[in-house]
Amino acid sequence: MSENIYRKLQEHLDSLPVGFPKTKSGVEMAILRKIFEPEEAEMAAKLTLLPETAEAFSRRVGLGSDEAQVRLERMAKKGQIFRIRNETRTVYCASPFVPGIWEYQLTNLDEDLAQLMEKFFDEGMGRLMTDNTIPLFRTLPVEISIPIEREVMPYDRVKEIIRSQSAIVLTDCICRKERRLAGHECHHVDDVCMVFSHMARYYAENGLGRLVGVEEALDALDRAEKDGLVHSPNNAQRPMGFCNCCGCCCGILRGITEWKLMPSKVIRSDFYCQSDPEACTGCEICTERCMFGAVEVIDEIARIDRAKCIGCGLCVSTCPAEALKMVRKPDEEIPEVPPSLSEVFLQNMADKV
Repeated sequence: MSENIYRKLQEHLDSLPVGFPKTKSGVEMAILRKIFEPEEAEMAAKLTLLPETAEAFSRRVGLGSDEAQVRLERMAKKGQIFRIRNETRTVYCASPFVPGIWEYQLTNLDEDLAQLMEKFFDEGMGRLMTDNTIPLFRTLPVEISIPIEREVMPYDRVKEIIRSQSAIVLTDCICRKERRLAGHECHHVDDVCMVFSHMARYYAENGLGRLVGVEEALDALDRAEKDGLVHSPNNAQRPMGFCNCCGCCCGILRGITEWKLMPSKVIRSDFYCQSDPEACTGCEICTERCMFGAVEVIDEIARIDRAKCIGCGLCVSTCPAEALKMVRKPDEEIPEVPPSLSEVFLQNMADKV
């Protein structure tokens, strides 16, 4: 009976944005059993993406109002569903598995769950990354790499995104934590991932991170850049947060490097790097900085493979000869940035039908 409940939840999660596919080994079921008790799985499968109060949910599913409130709140605290709370009311809704339930397991993560997620990465993550018509994430260049004469929208500048937030939480990177628990060595910094707005309040209430001011968030951004991490916000004008990612741990960037995926299939980028052969000294710092093999020094000149370049600007910001620069793609190659992550979800769900 409980196995049917977990399969129903898997199918429900798979119907949501991004999805949660069935695998040959059934590792997705083992992950759900690790995160959810049977009665929790049954509850989660009844929630939709439309936020509703515990009272409304109780009426819809035939559950006592007080019991619904207790159970939904407990599940929200365990990172199984999402909660939005303000001064007047609290509402609950379903959450996609990624980004969502998986990230909310930051403080629950152990070696067993990490190993299960590694197996799921091998068997199911490819579909998650390539099935969406609109990428869930995009790359923003290090700001120092953008030419000052270039007019760039505020949502294309990481510092402007941070300065516009009413609430910011700094949190550890779950990808790096999971990979280390699974036995992979990664020496990059941890507490530089950020979440904003009501997502930030959810993180803070659940002990998944700490609320910080703009200046501390900007300091974290600088630490991430110095550490060679890629700025990767949600693909939206008003992102709910962004990760500072490494190619060895991040599910998306790791997919590009390990499976030789075309970056444009899984992550949006509006910029690419360009080399000045006359200025290049062939020092090869750029090849060390690039995680994706997009830069190769041939005859002491840096050559850029635009197809592999994700437009992060990390090579530009550390080029001692100033021989590299970021170039914005032609307008015809740049679709409009969706207003919100919800719009991305809705469009990808519509395209599934």
